[in-house]
Amino acid sequence: MSTSRRTLPWWGWALVAVAVFVVITVIGLIGLVGLLATFDSDVRSSAEPTKADCADLAQSVGQSGLPTGASAATCTYLGFQDWRIEGTMTVSRADLDAWLSQLPGAPVLGETGCTDAVACVQVDLTQVGDEVDAHYLDVAVVSETDGVAEVRIAAFTT
Repeated sequence: MSTSRRTLPWWGWALVAVAVFVVITVIGLIGLVGLLATFDSDVRSSAEPTKADCADLAQSVGQSGLPTGASAATCTYLGFQDWRIEGTMTVSRADLDAWLSQLPGAPVLGETGCTDAVACVQVDLTQVGDEVDAHYLDVAVVSETDGVAEVRIAAFTT
């Protein structure tokens, strides 16, 4: 008695190989989509602004504190690979000018190149060294009444 074994023809094996390839590809794509979704949510959660202490903004540019007489100061921190601390405050224009004069290069507020501000300056801190954490400081006087300025300020890396 002889038993004959039935084997798949070559095209049957080709179909099995294609089916295995499709299953592996689908599983890989599902894994990739899951990985990207996790990464995207991590990036989004780290890119949410959080409330910050405005003293951190001043210290990041090498100052011990905000300008003398600053009031109503609120700041936020935004960071991922680079970071940004920005805030608003009310301060006398004279106190703001005195604070700016203590920064490297003694920057002066000007009216040229300002967008949505009556005066502004960008301070390049990249050549200062290890004394500061920020690379740049943006200061903009949004409005000014009787020598008191509403100021928007941001310290950041690039």
